[in-house]
Amino acid sequence: MSEQGSAPRGTHRASSRRGALGTGARPASGMGAVLQESEFSAADAIGGWRGAIESVVPTLLFVVLFMATRSIAIAGVAAVAACAIAVIVRLAQRQSVGSAVGGLLGVGIGAVWAVRSGSGTDFYLPGILTNAATLAIVLISILARRPLVGFIAALFDPRVADWAEDPDARRTYTRATWLLVALYGAKTLAQSVLFLAGAVAALGVVKLAMGLPLFALVVWIIWSMHRALLHRRAAAGETELSPAG
Repeated sequence: MSEQGSAPRGTHRASSRRGALGTGARPASGMGAVLQESEFSAADAIGGWRGAIESVVPTLLFVVLFMATRSIAIAGVAAVAACAIAVIVRLAQRQSVGSAVGGLLGVGIGAVWAVRSGSGTDFYLPGILTNAATLAIVLISILARRPLVGFIAALFDPRVADWAEDPDARRTYTRATWLLVALYGAKTLAQSVLFLAGAVAALGVVKLAMGLPLFALVVWIIWSMHRALLHRRAAAGETELSPAG
């Protein structure tokens, strides 16, 4: 997949993206961005180093401070403060604040619920509900025979815009969407069990372990399935792996 030569790593990554997109524009992070690329990037899948930090630090702070102080208020305020700092930094650097604001809202609501109820597990409730809602949406898309991954792939990669009319593409994206069902189903189940058991620290550890690392793994498998589909279509003369810019 990668070429041998003396070109700097950053130059090669940029050219790889242009080859896949047919444009020099920088794609957004997440699954959509990864599906556009001819080489898999775990950093793009999880939103880069900043996205990883913004995702991990609030939960890590809550777990560590709660275990150290047994104070829900201290742990909750620290987690909310970390999210607020992330939003302020992005605003100061004139960067998109969508994901950071979403994280602030989720952490803020969880912290308020936990302080009001006196139960540290309530800090994780917004995340559990979000996972359950995502699971429901993904399942419904499969039952409706319009798997979510197919829509995401077509939205970001015009080479598969006709996926709904192609039996091979429909099968590929249905299987890929089932991977999301497994991911969000496992997260919802594991975290719900620990939530009901009142295991505050264990819930935080499981949330981190089943967060970015597992998501990146699932996205890599989906990316591999997408690339295999493109290769099959190219072999059949239906599409090109790298559209002309």
